[in-house]
Amino acid sequence: MAVPVVYFISENDNIMVIYFSFLAMLTDWFDGFFARKLKQITELGKIIDPIADKILIGSAVFSLYYFQDFPLWLAALIVLRDLFILIGALFIYEKHKQITSSNWPGKVSVFLIACAILAFLGGLRSAFDYLIILAFLAILFSAIMYAKVFWGTFYGKKSK
Repeated sequence: MAVPVVYFISENDNIMVIYFSFLAMLTDWFDGFFARKLKQITELGKIIDPIADKILIGSAVFSLYYFQDFPLWLAALIVLRDLFILIGALFIYEKHKQITSSNWPGKVSVFLIACAILAFLGGLRSAFDYLIILAFLAILFSAIMYAKVFWGTFYGKKSK
């Protein structure tokens, strides 16, 4: 879904961006729901799904920055958070051959980031301002929680 999202961002067609963003979120949710329900969770899916999410969000926020004046600091923060998670997960996989899963603070931060992006696209400036504060706090909290998990897993200690 990244290609149509970036294309419509570049064309300033925010209605289509919102449509494809909702479609991406919906298909991602259904994919996860049915994988869990049908017990079809695979190691490959645990790797590909978060990477696809990160590609979509990263390409969307930098396209929004480039084409529509999205705040650079927020785009950079979102991408840096995702890189931090990806690099930490790669180190853990390399050392322990263990695939890390997303945690609830990470899911909350992604949800708030998506809501902030949708508010930005919809021209809802006051909602966007409020949501970027919430997203920023959620990103910080999730980064701390991921760091704690990565540290504990990497050094062989249980982390809660």
